[in-house]
Amino acid sequence: MEIVAVDGRDAEVFRRFYEVKYGVRLELEFPVGMGAEEARVLMAGEHAEVRADGVGLVDHGVWMGVAWFDWWLVGGTDTVDVEIAVAREWRRCGVGSRLLEIAVQRARGEGRRVLSGSDLNGDPVTGNSAGTAFAAARGFVRKHAELHQVLDLPAAITEKPVAGYEIVQWREHTPDEWIEQFADLQTGMSEDVPVGERADHHVRWTPELIRDAEARRIAQGRFTYATAAVHTASGELAAYTQMGGTPETPGRLLQYDTYVRRSHRGNGLGIAVKAPNLRALQAGVARPAVLHTWNAPENAPMIAVNTKLGFRPVAQRTAWEREV
Repeated sequence: MEIVAVDGRDAEVFRRFYEVKYGVRLELEFPVGMGAEEARVLMAGEHAEVRADGVGLVDHGVWMGVAWFDWWLVGGTDTVDVEIAVAREWRRCGVGSRLLEIAVQRARGEGRRVLSGSDLNGDPVTGNSAGTAFAAARGFVRKHAELHQVLDLPAAITEKPVAGYEIVQWREHTPDEWIEQFADLQTGMSEDVPVGERADHHVRWTPELIRDAEARRIAQGRFTYATAAVHTASGELAAYTQMGGTPETPGRLLQYDTYVRRSHRGNGLGIAVKAPNLRALQAGVARPAVLHTWNAPENAPMIAVNTKLGFRPVAQRTAWEREV
């Protein structure tokens, strides 16, 4: 077997790599993941937050399995995230184990302490799947779980304004007047989102990091809808949510972040920002689609908000880590 390095710059190599990676994702009842060009731009470009690359195991021109790596440059800098995908006809042949060996070697070579990965296809109640069995048998420890919920669009939307707060909306670019406060909210999101026992991935967001992330999304072809709540008495940005997608995968939309500043919780701001953002997204997309979101079971308030909006549970995503 030949080990082929993948950096997104060779279009044909990346195409073969992506066919295996996304082919495995398509086996899910509700497949998620970046479109081909979206993924290639992430891998081939230089970004402030993350560096991505991959490897493939190839035998006489046949791509048997691949591994995608996310090397975090801010937050979690001692961790590398890896996604291993093996083509159906090459499973139980040692391909996944060989890719894991390569991942461990690369993590050590880069000075990373933790190898992290996620299983997307766990049972919605138990979290168990073939992927979790593979991880547990190879020394990974389950660190966290998130409930995967989906909403079929178009959906009926009932907005619930909250007295004392004004709703503001924007698209791909955060308005300059809000970017400092928005960076503060994103930092709060990074600090407060439940992560169980996972290695620390807290990010201190800055306006510069936000602009870099926005530029990356645009280069990837993504579109974004953002809605925030402003406390009218103080002018403080109290909550925000973001949703979006890419024309490359028109039937799949993603809920990105939703966060309420600690001092403003308990006022119903979660649904107050998500409902109008969902309305704007639905009007802009104007076609049937599925909106995906993930939340930790301990984040019961946000799961309850999603349930009120019509989301239903379909799977459990589990996070696994192994020290290397």
